[in-house]
Amino acid sequence: MVARVSLSAVKAARRRRDQAVTACCLAAAALGDPDLSGHRRSKMLMNCLGALTATFVVGEAPTMAQFRRGLQGRLGDLLPYEVRVEGLDDVVLLDDVGQMSDEAWDLAAEHSVPSAAFEEHWPWARVATEQEERRLFEVMRRMPQADYTRARELLVEAPSGDLRKLRRTWDNLWGRVEPYEPIVQWNWCQLQGFWFPCPACRWPMRVTVHGTVADIRCEAHARAGISYTCRVGGFSDRAPTLHPAGHDAPRVRGVHATAECLAVSRAVWRYVTLPGMLECELRDHARAQGAEVTMWPHKDRYDLKITLGARVWKVDAKAWASPVALADALRERESPEPGLIIVIPDHQRSSASLVADAIRPAGYRLMVMADIKAAIVEAGRETR
Repeated sequence: MVARVSLSAVKAARRRRDQAVTACCLAAAALGDPDLSGHRRSKMLMNCLGALTATFVVGEAPTMAQFRRGLQGRLGDLLPYEVRVEGLDDVVLLDDVGQMSDEAWDLAAEHSVPSAAFEEHWPWARVATEQEERRLFEVMRRMPQADYTRARELLVEAPSGDLRKLRRTWDNLWGRVEPYEPIVQWNWCQLQGFWFPCPACRWPMRVTVHGTVADIRCEAHARAGISYTCRVGGFSDRAPTLHPAGHDAPRVRGVHATAECLAVSRAVWRYVTLPGMLECELRDHARAQGAEVTMWPHKDRYDLKITLGARVWKVDAKAWASPVALADALRERESPEPGLIIVIPDHQRSSASLVADAIRPAGYRLMVMADIKAAIVEAGRETR
């Protein structure tokens, strides 16, 4: 009976946190949506504040004025003290032009609490990306192992490109998987009829215009210095010239946004391409140390198996925006493979201990990318 009450309490606390995060993220979406009328925006903000208030102790919830001001700042400043967690507090809900930030959209998807009040303004599919990811994997799992592995590699190697080139690259797999969408329909990544592939992941970078200057940055790699600026204005058949604004921003050429330009959907990029980059980076690193590496053994059971001497690592790489939501998702199911290691990006190191403690009872281990690389190097020295 005690264990049952404890589990119930944990689920209630998680639901309370997810409801608070969802309410704040979608209130930011309402505040930053230029297509919402004033009346609908006010109604949406009231709905969101009501959902947030329900997570607070009576008398401690913010007023509407405080709520609106808080949406301009850090997510942690709006959450009840008891549900604040490392990795979420510093998320900025609205970007520099007052629209919902990319990271806030990811949090809304990962902490989603469906609500009829929210769906009145946005179909929940706009933030519930998990269904799209699941559909993709259902198709791919029906492929032979070799085709599955090749498709996973291509979603990392070719997340965007010209239709004809993509057809040649995918060869006989083309048409069996349909993860691509026309870039010409994505206004958010275009400037004067051109789009700009990120030099790190090759997915379209986001364009934000401030008067006569545009900021161009990769949602995932801006923290690594992949950001640019560009003068706006004039008419030319030539692509605008980007000027590096980040410390690690190589030259990028614009691509004319024709109907033949395609890119994987945001959900596929966020939850397949990005973790796939971690997986392939780890694969190349391990092979350079003399390890034997098998990619995606048993299809989606886990991502890669690394064998070096007497050491074996079975790895599943994750690139979620919210470490705590990742922990919850993993905690809800037992590891499909004994000793499975969850690998997260280096920039989430501050949340590593929290996630590791949460997933250990389910049979998972957790390592940051740099740490598992170091362990492989050490094992390589021991075998020489």
